[in-house]
Amino acid sequence: MIYQLKVQLKDIRPPVWRRLLVPSGMTFAELHDVLQKAFDWEDRHLHTFYITKTRGTAKLRIEIGNDGSDGRDGAGYKEHKERLSDWLVEEGDRCLYIYDFGDYWEHELVLEKIMVPQPDAFYPVCLKAVRVAPEEDSMGVGWNPEEIETKELTAIVDAKLASLRKETGKTTWEKVPEEKVKEARATQNNVWRALLEKAVAFKLLAPWQWMDDDEIFLVIDPETNERLYCSVIGALGQEHGMVVYIGEQGYESLRHLFERSYPKEDPVYTQRAVLISFVDRNELSKEDYELLRSQGMTFRGKKQWPQFRSFIPGYYPWTISEEEAKLVTTALDQALDVAQRVKEGELSLPVFPQDVKMFARVGEKMDGTVIWRDDAVLLSELEGEKKTPTYELLVEPKLMKMVKKIGQVCYGSIEFDAGYINKPVQEKRGERPYFPIFVLAVDVNTGFIIHSDMLPLENAEMRVQKSFLDMLLRIGKIPREIRMKKETKQMLAPVLRRLPIRTIEVSRIFAAEHIRRTFEMF
Repeated sequence: MIYQLKVQLKDIRPPVWRRLLVPSGMTFAELHDVLQKAFDWEDRHLHTFYITKTRGTAKLRIEIGNDGSDGRDGAGYKEHKERLSDWLVEEGDRCLYIYDFGDYWEHELVLEKIMVPQPDAFYPVCLKAVRVAPEEDSMGVGWNPEEIETKELTAIVDAKLASLRKETGKTTWEKVPEEKVKEARATQNNVWRALLEKAVAFKLLAPWQWMDDDEIFLVIDPETNERLYCSVIGALGQEHGMVVYIGEQGYESLRHLFERSYPKEDPVYTQRAVLISFVDRNELSKEDYELLRSQGMTFRGKKQWPQFRSFIPGYYPWTISEEEAKLVTTALDQALDVAQRVKEGELSLPVFPQDVKMFARVGEKMDGTVIWRDDAVLLSELEGEKKTPTYELLVEPKLMKMVKKIGQVCYGSIEFDAGYINKPVQEKRGERPYFPIFVLAVDVNTGFIIHSDMLPLENAEMRVQKSFLDMLLRIGKIPREIRMKKETKQMLAPVLRRLPIRTIEVSRIFAAEHIRRTFEMF
């Protein structure tokens, strides 16, 4: 297939972007070559890719690294092995291409359309090129965005891509048969139908009448080997359903939820889970209702309508993706079995996290069929090895040098905090909103706010480091002492190591919490 990509250079006005047609089977290494020519870069610096949305679901920056340097952090995926079709699957999927870690040019790539290629056509092709990009190593200085018209620039960029078409080759594609299209649509519809049928069966069984939310059980999906931690909710009679905590992130959020009576921050910011609940008709969103109607399902009465919500750290609760729907269907299927056995007294579930084991249902494929078996897993095996997150210096070297030149020392103390704020931001209609990062610095002695910032979720570590250095440049002094929470200190560690600042780790920043709550009220 052929992908229509819109690639826009971020944080620059007026906008600079390209609309390109590329083969879906192209590797990310080949895409790098295309982007270099499309923006007239000279390929003199390192680069990397980050997947930010795949299969309709926002992701936390999965890195596909530059082959020559293994990416910036030792990326888990290599650009010469990964193909666009492995990650950009649905229209609206997107990734980030970063070139030159000094000037830090960020390009946002959005999959706009998936098309059947034209017979005898050559790719890649530039459909439209708007404005020239800044020059290499210029940091945008001296940039003249109006020096060439769009039509002329498009022709120039398309001509530059001509040399790459020889490598892509000439391929004749047959028209996709209509029956294949219908079959694909039917398969997609069956995913949602199966999910809804399992949800209805779960509602009729009503296991919350005899199960508590701390009787956690594990389901291991046979297709993906993903671990799904299931908690039946509704024993208190308020919200009926089940929460499925997904993977390692899900287990961490589950453990924090149960081990801390008063979590340090709202769990909505950190959970990786899907909530299945049964609500009133007026609580459904338009998308919820359209899903039910598309499958010919309707319900009567209070708390009868199935609703599904996806929770991803840093993002606003949202409708679930097809990938999540498949996982939840598997979880519900096994929950029906587990709950029935508990009701009949055949099975007694350990209480989480007091007991050292967790009951598990493990699915294994054998000769094309899935065989399920019972197991017991030690919690110590699920927790794995605790690793302290490590960060590198992500800001421009020039900015770091400017801060290090500050000679004056301030003998006061500053509280510095960076955390989510409950003011969801939706950059484009239809996209999943995210919780921005609220940065705040307060003078401990006077209580005055000396710095505040609201940062996007993308590249949060780099943006927090930059905000911290901007604060120091603005006050023109190096503080003798800074108090911050462990997570913030870890993020700023590469900066703090280069400055003569004493850091004190604290569990809470009360001033920041108060100001954040006040801000959220408006």
